[in-house]
Amino acid sequence: MDLPDADPVILKRDLDNLAIINRWFGGRSGTRRILRHWKQNGFPRTILDCASGAGDHPVDIANHAPSSTGIWGSDIHPTTLAIAAQNAGENVQGWFQLDMRQLPFADNSWEAVLCQLALHHFTESDAVQILKELHRVSRRDVFVTDLLRHPLAYVGAQLLGFFWLREPMTRHDALLSVRRAFSKKEFVALAQSAGWLEAKHTQLPFFRQMIHLRKSPC
Repeated sequence: MDLPDADPVILKRDLDNLAIINRWFGGRSGTRRILRHWKQNGFPRTILDCASGAGDHPVDIANHAPSSTGIWGSDIHPTTLAIAAQNAGENVQGWFQLDMRQLPFADNSWEAVLCQLALHHFTESDAVQILKELHRVSRRDVFVTDLLRHPLAYVGAQLLGFFWLREPMTRHDALLSVRRAFSKKEFVALAQSAGWLEAKHTQLPFFRQMIHLRKSPC
């Protein structure tokens, strides 16, 4: 799904399958935790969701956030971006085609910045650069969720592809994603290398994990 020449029909089926996985196998646990944090500490007015994929994560947030909160989605892949925009309808204010390694925004230009379940698609050096950029453009909260590498997660991905979501791209991407995922130690080390010295790590259900950096109380 990362290839720029991926077949649009196959890509849409793969993104739909990922949305199913997120719904039933812990992919939305990060979103729920983010929403609980904001209910306790106040919702931001502007949110940038990076690597939005099928668009299910920003839509989840938009459906539970007050009307004063605006959320924008983004992705580097134009076809993925078009699919996400179609899925989201009017729930998301707008969309940006961008590379997370070099965000086209000024410092502190967004109250909150999110990146969910995408960091494992990048090398460690690129992941550090992405975390630096997310930190740079946010003035309040940065949340990053990702897979947690574990043998049982790999077995689960194999079973899921064998018994249910049998699309070749989905089966390939699911297994590759688990292999590329970071351990807790690696995930925390990436954040520290990016300057997230006060970041909090949380383990989530179904072999997911989150790091949260609170830059400012308001």
